[in-house]
Amino acid sequence: MIDEGIKDKKANLRNSCVPLVTPGYPTDSAPYLPKDSLVILSNEVDKRCAETIIKEVGEVRGVLKGDIRKTVGIRDSDSNPHVYELLAGCDLRCDIVQTPYGTLGIYKYQREIHIEFPQVKSPKIEILEKALKDYDAPTVLDCTCGPGTLGIACLKAEAQKVVFNDIWSPAIEITLINLEANGFPIKLLGSKEGLIASGDKFEVYSMDLRELTNCLDEKFDVCIIDTFPGVDTTEFVEAAGKLGKKVVVV
Repeated sequence: MIDEGIKDKKANLRNSCVPLVTPGYPTDSAPYLPKDSLVILSNEVDKRCAETIIKEVGEVRGVLKGDIRKTVGIRDSDSNPHVYELLAGCDLRCDIVQTPYGTLGIYKYQREIHIEFPQVKSPKIEILEKALKDYDAPTVLDCTCGPGTLGIACLKAEAQKVVFNDIWSPAIEITLINLEANGFPIKLLGSKEGLIASGDKFEVYSMDLRELTNCLDEKFDVCIIDTFPGVDTTEFVEAAGKLGKKVVVV
């Protein structure tokens, strides 16, 4: 980036781009970066520079163009989706997520799924744990499942049934991958409106939450809502309240 004139000669990795390590897990010190272990995000890089980085920097597996302040995905059916641009390489990453029910490997195509940096203790997992402790084998609706992290944690916690839902189709596609990767085989479907896949103790839908009430006639013990940062959750909570006994916003 310095050679291309995009950054000045004093620039370093920290102020040139957002480094996204894969696999991603919390560390107390700077991680060692083996080959193909880093996806970088920059709002300034161009395609020629990205291709040069992939060719000359062995640690980098993918280069994305975008602004980290803008969350990728879609808020609801009334919003336009936002994605980062993959300029070169591959942007598939894996985050290692620690839960009380076991360790999860959560894959993401980072151009399409919002960035979350793994923590030793995830606040979202802690909220989920508190919500589940009142039940022996709850039924759970993960209303806005993203890559499936919270719903898969519920399956690991031996929930009786988990329904995954997200209006963003790339989120559903990666949820299916993550279910398989974490030991939950899927069966692709297409016979029921909005129902994408199912498996032992779970179903996967891709619908606006407000319309999901037309497809599900059961009352879940827990409904989980995990929206974009700063999003007004009022409509989500109202819709989830029609489907669940307890609504948990994480």
